[in-house]
Amino acid sequence: MTQRRAIALIDDDALVRSSMTSLLRSFGLSVRAFDSAVAFLELDPSQWDCLISDVHMPQMSGLDLARRLFESHPSLPIILITAFPDAGVHEQAGGTRRVLEKPCAPEAIQEALETFLGPL
Repeated sequence: MTQRRAIALIDDDALVRSSMTSLLRSFGLSVRAFDSAVAFLELDPSQWDCLISDVHMPQMSGLDLARRLFESHPSLPIILITAFPDAGVHEQAGGTRRVLEKPCAPEAIQEALETFLGPL
């Protein structure tokens, strides 16, 4: 039996967290959702196979989180999601592997995850 891959999902919007969690679980993934980057950082980031985070959040942005994790956990795949895409987000994303625009089509999320995790 294949071990379920663990995804950390960070978004300050409860509705987005709920719908994304359902989608990711439908792909056969294990998901833990966090309402902030600060809450996520209370746990060991190395336990996750991939991180999906909103860009614009209070306390710590997804961009700040990605930069921090790129230094401490450079092999952790990070997917950033933003409702306000622009060239600046892509430039500031640093080591982020993928930036997607909200709302994200399920196929786009699946394709991004499969890039890092293999077939779902």
